[in-house]
Amino acid sequence: MAVDPNSLSLRLVGPEDEQFLFTVYASSRSNELESLGWNADQIREFLQMQYAAQERFLESEYRRADDRIIMMNGEPVGRLLVERRDHEIRCIDVALLPQFRNRGIGSRLFAQLQSESSRTGKPLRIQVIRFSPAVALFERLGFVRTSETGTHFQMEWQVEP
Repeated sequence: MAVDPNSLSLRLVGPEDEQFLFTVYASSRSNELESLGWNADQIREFLQMQYAAQERFLESEYRRADDRIIMMNGEPVGRLLVERRDHEIRCIDVALLPQFRNRGIGSRLFAQLQSESSRTGKPLRIQVIRFSPAVALFERLGFVRTSETGTHFQMEWQVEP
């Protein structure tokens, strides 16, 4: 089901969003852990540790990042974390709750970021886990792989000259 563009908005993340942010984080990573044979409590404990480590990393490495809750019809549905630098626009994290994926929300958000990239003349960059279904979305949106590690692709959308 396509998303009405007027139903989407972004708001600043606040301290009251901590549990929601963990829920979004866990929803995007728990599937990969289920294959390890862990029970639900083990998975949750591991995800809580990983989430706390990620948040500490984000706070130390991306101090100027714009951290937003993605809203649809006034309901929180995901997170968008972007840092605007002198030489690039860096999407640090984008994640949606499972029931809101594949509905055009990510495409719409990235169209806005691509428009900003065009206006500013700065490339739009993102790091994506290699096996993420989002790789296909980014490639469809015109992103190209610029480098890779064993676990991630670095992808970039470049303004046409």
